[in-house]
This record gives sequence, C-alpha cells and structure tokens, in this order.
Amino acid sequence: MSSPPIGLPSDLATSLQYLDDADLHRLQAAVEAEIARRKQGTSTGKANKAPAPPASRPVSKPAEFAEIPEGKANLLRASLDAGLKPPTIARTFLVFRLPP
Repeated sequence: MSSPPIGLPSDLATSLQYLDDADLHRLQAAVEAEIARRKQGTSTGKANKAPAPPASRPVSKPAEFAEIPEGKANLLRASLDAGLKPPTIARTFLVFRLPP
C-alpha cells in the first residue's frame, strides 16, 4: 500500500522565500539525496523503494524559567489570562513549562 501523494504549494518559489538559510540548505540536501537515490534506481532497472533518511533537525532542550525572556513570559501569562489552554500555549510558543 503506497502513501498518499504530498501536495506542494501552488506558488512554490514564493513559499521558499520564507525559509531561513538553515532550512533551505536542509531542503536542498534532502532533494539532492532523493534525486541521487532515484537516479541509482533507474540505472539498475528497478526503483529503490527504501526511503531516504530524513534530514535531522537539532532538538532543543526544554527552556527553564530563568531562560525565558521577560517579554515572552508576559506573552505567556497574557495568553493564559485570555483563556488559551496550557498545551496550546506550549505548542505555539515552544515552551514546555509555563512560568508562574
């Protein structure tokens, strides 16, 4: 069973402008690896079905209270006061422990 096709943005060139340099280089490396994998599969006569290894992104450690800037802490408190749920705030602002 194959996975469903992945849709690209209708204006891919404009979408790429929003990537920072690190993400753009990761994308380029992944595309080059996939092109090489497909060329290798066509030269032998059968396509290689093994997926290319995903480009890894460094995972940052959870921020401690002392590491959260005052402005961001105020934004988190205001979000709580506005009624947002803590899991939603944590996902949105990439914070794993909310300040008191």
